[in-house]
Amino acid sequence: MSRLIGRAALHAAAALLIAPVLVRAQAGWPSKPITLVVTVPAGGSIDAVARIVGEEMSRGLGTPVLVENRAGAAGSIAAGVVARAAPDGHTVLVSGTNTLTLNPILQKKDENWVDPIKGFAPIGTSSRTNYVLVVGPHIKATTVEEFIAFARRNDGKLTYASSGSGSLIHVATEMFNAAIDVKAVHIPYKGLAPAVQDLLAGRIDYMFDSATLVEQVRAGRVRALAVIGPQPLQAMPELKALSAHGVKGLEVLSGWYGWFAPAGTPPDVVRRLNAELARIVTIPRVRDRMLAQGTEPMTMSPEDFAKRLADDIRRFEPVLKKMGISVY
Repeated sequence: MSRLIGRAALHAAAALLIAPVLVRAQAGWPSKPITLVVTVPAGGSIDAVARIVGEEMSRGLGTPVLVENRAGAAGSIAAGVVARAAPDGHTVLVSGTNTLTLNPILQKKDENWVDPIKGFAPIGTSSRTNYVLVVGPHIKATTVEEFIAFARRNDGKLTYASSGSGSLIHVATEMFNAAIDVKAVHIPYKGLAPAVQDLLAGRIDYMFDSATLVEQVRAGRVRALAVIGPQPLQAMPELKALSAHGVKGLEVLSGWYGWFAPAGTPPDVVRRLNAELARIVTIPRVRDRMLAQGTEPMTMSPEDFAKRLADDIRRFEPVLKKMGISVY
């Protein structure tokens, strides 16, 4: 009995010695710069939000927060980089809805395919999106109804931009085209920023934008006609939802900007990152800058975000199969 007690005492003493080491290890995060891997080129709305939040996160965590743009394949390149990164909380994916909800359905399951559920640890969201229907300066339509009539007169001749084949904006525009019974030529880009430049130059006729064009709309360089909805957009409250113009069923495509760590990242690190997101989006200057980008601050717990991700995948799959859209 005394020998057993002696062993128990040794184990207890060892645990007491180890505990401070574990605490120090946990407290030692972050131990190096954090890299935010963004799915779009510099200049897009997701990129802007990542940089806005990253600035404050650097202050809050006391370490540099770097932004790395890895555009291409509708966000799958960036997703693959993060999924293969060390699960230590120093590499984070910043993505729009489509990367982990649409791509896994649309893309071929080859060596580049990433499982959206098993490959990542959801951290949370920083904001939600409400896409805006905008037309180029050469399009004279001033209302949704006028644009629909114009598009029908030019069926098959108009061009529209997206942030990439299989992106949420691509799907949204195809659903819009189907709802108004027109066909148009799809021009995919690696992110919204280059698409916006061609829209401003009149090389593209129309597109759905995540409201990166707010300032250009206010300056009269392009015209915004409506939002997907269902909620109004704080940056442009005068715009009604498409459903108010008789175009139904697109509300499902309002999305989010999400943050993900590689699968296997310690839960305490995930929660620390989530707490930083929740803190940062309540800062007035951050909220103002995000609203100026046309995104509205929104946070979710890791558990709620994981559920939202799984629900979105189930919600989009039948829609995509019906439309026959694919990346390959």
